Amino acid sequence: SFVIETIFGIPGMGKYFVDSVNQYDYTMILGTTLFYAGLLIFMVFLVDIAYGFIDPRIRIDK
Repeated sequence: SFVIETIFGIPGMGKYFVDSVNQYDYTMILGTTLFYAGLLIFMVFLVDIAYGFIDPRIRIDK
């Protein structure tokens, strides 16, 4: 995200993450890492749900 934020001039969390790595701010590093991990898990869950609506052949079998 840091590269995209830098190229397009968008303020975001990528800059905070890179700044915290440069300043050895371990609390901020841990917080942003956990935030991105949680966001990734949530997005994967949403994509799995969306696959069921898009393609009815994809279902969870019991």
